[in-house]
Amino acid sequence: MRKSVLFILLCMSGISAYAQQVLKGTVKDATTRQPVPGATVKVIGAKTGATTNEKGEFELNVPANAQLQITSIGFENVMVAASLIKTTPIFMKMKAISLTDAVVVGYGTQSKSSVTNSIASVKAGELTAEKNIVSDFGKALQGRVPGVYVASREGTPGNASGIMIRGAQSVSAVATNPLIVIDGLVVDGNTISINSINPQDIESVEVLKDAASAAIYGARGSTGVIIITTKKGKNNSKPSLNVNMYTGVNNVPFKRRMMNTAEYTSAFNDSRNNRIGDIDAILANPGATPPGRLKQLQDEKTVLQGQLAGLKMGDRSIDWLDRIKHKNAPVNNLQASMSGGGEKNSYYMSLGRYAEVASMGVGRFERYTGRLDVTQQVNHWLKINGNINLTQSVSKDMSNPLATAFAVRPDTPDELAYQYNGRMGYYAGLQNNPLGIMMDNNNKNKTNIYLGSLSADLQLLKELSFRSSFNATKYNGLNSSFLLPVGYLAYSTGGLYKMQGTDNFSYNFDNYFTYNKRFRKLGVNGTLGYTYYNNELNSFGYELNGFPQIDNVTGGAAAAGYGAASNIGSLHLNNKEISDAWFLRTGIDWDGKYMLNASLRRDGSSKLVKDNRYSWFPSVSAGWDLSREGFMAGQRAVSQLKVRASYGISGNMRPLGYFDARNLLKATSYMGGQALVLNTLIGNPNIRWERTKQMDAGVDIALFGNRVTLTADYYNKTTDGLMSNTDVSWIFGAGSMPDNIGSIRNYGADLQLTVNSRAGATIGWKVSTNMNINRNVILSMKDSTAPFGALVFGGPQSRSKVGQPVGSVMVFESQGVDPLTGDMTYTDRNKDGRWDANDYVSIPIALPKFTGGTAVSLSYKRFTLDALVTYVAGNKVYDYYEQTLRNYSLDYTSVMPNKFSNLADRWRKPGDVTDIPRAVTGVHGAGQTADWNSKPSTQFITDASYLRLRNVSLAYLLPVKVLQKAKLNQVRIYGSVENLLTITPYKGFDPEAVSNTGIVSTNLPNPRSAVIGIDLTF
Repeated sequence: MRKSVLFILLCMSGISAYAQQVLKGTVKDATTRQPVPGATVKVIGAKTGATTNEKGEFELNVPANAQLQITSIGFENVMVAASLIKTTPIFMKMKAISLTDAVVVGYGTQSKSSVTNSIASVKAGELTAEKNIVSDFGKALQGRVPGVYVASREGTPGNASGIMIRGAQSVSAVATNPLIVIDGLVVDGNTISINSINPQDIESVEVLKDAASAAIYGARGSTGVIIITTKKGKNNSKPSLNVNMYTGVNNVPFKRRMMNTAEYTSAFNDSRNNRIGDIDAILANPGATPPGRLKQLQDEKTVLQGQLAGLKMGDRSIDWLDRIKHKNAPVNNLQASMSGGGEKNSYYMSLGRYAEVASMGVGRFERYTGRLDVTQQVNHWLKINGNINLTQSVSKDMSNPLATAFAVRPDTPDELAYQYNGRMGYYAGLQNNPLGIMMDNNNKNKTNIYLGSLSADLQLLKELSFRSSFNATKYNGLNSSFLLPVGYLAYSTGGLYKMQGTDNFSYNFDNYFTYNKRFRKLGVNGTLGYTYYNNELNSFGYELNGFPQIDNVTGGAAAAGYGAASNIGSLHLNNKEISDAWFLRTGIDWDGKYMLNASLRRDGSSKLVKDNRYSWFPSVSAGWDLSREGFMAGQRAVSQLKVRASYGISGNMRPLGYFDARNLLKATSYMGGQALVLNTLIGNPNIRWERTKQMDAGVDIALFGNRVTLTADYYNKTTDGLMSNTDVSWIFGAGSMPDNIGSIRNYGADLQLTVNSRAGATIGWKVSTNMNINRNVILSMKDSTAPFGALVFGGPQSRSKVGQPVGSVMVFESQGVDPLTGDMTYTDRNKDGRWDANDYVSIPIALPKFTGGTAVSLSYKRFTLDALVTYVAGNKVYDYYEQTLRNYSLDYTSVMPNKFSNLADRWRKPGDVTDIPRAVTGVHGAGQTADWNSKPSTQFITDASYLRLRNVSLAYLLPVKVLQKAKLNQVRIYGSVENLLTITPYKGFDPEAVSNTGIVSTNLPNPRSAVIGIDLTF
């Protein structure tokens, strides 16, 4: 018996020895024939693997019938049978930019080589967490797509970026962002921001830039279209779990500081003494001044002398801009996803959490995301897909501390001054303590967003398919805020509680046929469909006064023991919009050389009255690939040389209000209690949506096996029917009426160059640079001279003027500081001895002339270094806070607000040469006004061009031997820094953090972020 057992064991060991073998091989570059060190060789279906040495050699125990997968950064993956490696090396081809990749277009896909429109693509590899320490997808596009200008205008955590494609084509601030389509779901950007989707769930992004590609979306496409395709599982793949996490800190690097106590005291005294000097000069010649005016001046002098005598400055000096910073504010991100699939099904699911603390103030932002996508191939002709995306965002205590920090005196104590109902942080009277404002005033914004879709794909014939999809969005937003009954903001209310809510439900139902057939050299394709869109928006709000502390507010009602709240105001609105459209797209190509495509869409919207409700949006495009011609045969350098041109018409309905085409009436009491019905909004039945006609001509070039690619476009587009409100007489019950007021032209060029190569056997590199040149000009206006009004209180006038770009401001032209008097001098353009609106000059500020970026990726063995540089040039900003802090009067708290420290370089005595006027309060200057030295003028307009090192990241890929012990497939460790360096002539906080009108107010600067992270794949 023992002999039998021993014999069986010997046989089994022989079988095992026969099943396993030691495999030795070499991996080489297919082009250079040089070794490829650091390549990973894995047995498919097993955890065993090896890494090639400096000579490209490896040694691995494998089963006799094993299949191997060889991977290396910068090369295409190779799969080969183990039996073929014994005698020949494994050759790896360098990754090239594929021209056969599918490009997602409206209601379908096209191969990249057959595209005749201006479409840019961004793949998932550019959206990874290590390359983008961002909370929203928009920031991940910065500097990566030519013609797409992304600006993070507010450094508040969770704030969505503004996106503009090929210039501003509307005078409406809400109408510049492009249409967002997520897996066929049309997202209303006015309610739902693009940060509602986790960037790590995105597979690819297509940007439709010309009208020919966007016309398929009709009245929604003129500002461009961004199509987001999310990640899905793959058929016949084992479950794969990926976990990506990083942690780090945010800090605000800015250059400005406020005056210290000594500088503040000097400015206060100078401003009063200079005014007293002006008064004394007038009193010295009393015969030239009316007696009543002399008495006023003497009284004013007495007041000023009292202010000088009453100024009691403490011995401390606090830089409040520094005190409101949250140094090393934490930022954390965790993303886990699992995907896989069988022969007829696939799935992808993910969970994510992003958390960020404000780098100025005490605000906090958290976002939780969940996604599930399931695809089932029911049979050979039916496939069903369903997905749902859940996002919850919570922002807390996001009060902006800048305005309060500007106002407080530098000697104001920064400790918590006294208690109020158990809370601390306010001073006696109406002055606010910035720390108290941040700590005590409670505000919270919570949103829940649900995105879902269900689709069915039917393969009716080999060349004919049908797709039906239902896509829905549900948005719930609730914003609450509470102000203690101290300080200026809520002193008179006895405690102020506000609540605002929004409920939005929208869906689009799409049904379309797709035909695709090839007749030898002739290819024919077409799409015919119908879409229906329904959007319903409900909003409410109320305001409650008389609550001494937040604990007494429960669901908007007064708690027992405090009585009923007083001065209750409420608001409720319900809006609904319905639109539908038929669309057709068709295309033909001959042997891949000549391509012709056309589309047509007929759109209708309930926002418009019957006569203007429907409109047509056509497009046509053509392309010619010269590289496929006979005269290009035999050459190897040119992989593609395609010229293309397109023309199309698209629309924009975003500026159009729900009732802009109709009058809104209300009953009111007027004159002796007589009930009357008046207009609250005067509608315009003739209003129609904005329409953009765009021509585009471009070339696509690929060289040396697609390792070098160049795309260049010239575009010219005109938008007419610009929507805005025009002034009408109040006799009609309202002071304005919506109207189509003019037209705008944008023209320019996009350029993108990408080089992908290797230097030797261990180094790979890729450089992609892009640039956009855009010029914007207003072609016509119904009234080319009437201003739209001040952009901010006391600031410059906004005016859309023919011949000028959108975003121009009307200000006085500064001639500098008079060295004799120390007051500002302005150009009297009409020479009438007065300075008024007739002397304004129009200065374009908001729109840049050049935008772009350069992305560099370097790989050495297992290390990868990535960097992204972005730039903006030719734009200016109006520094509103520089203007307001030039005023030396007392504010509502009877305190002179503090000033920026640069005002210490002001004019002090005759003969001083400086660009900063003297400190003075009261009327002064040639115009004898209290704001003469701080009038809206060109002195506050500065160049805001910048070059920014947007991101630098370094990653290391662990060797296979290390992973085998931990039973992991891949591990990447990385470190990343965002906003590392900015070069700019602008001396303010952040040249990017300005309003879309170019006004610098209390926009928080964007932080510098530094994180370390790990990416695990099981």
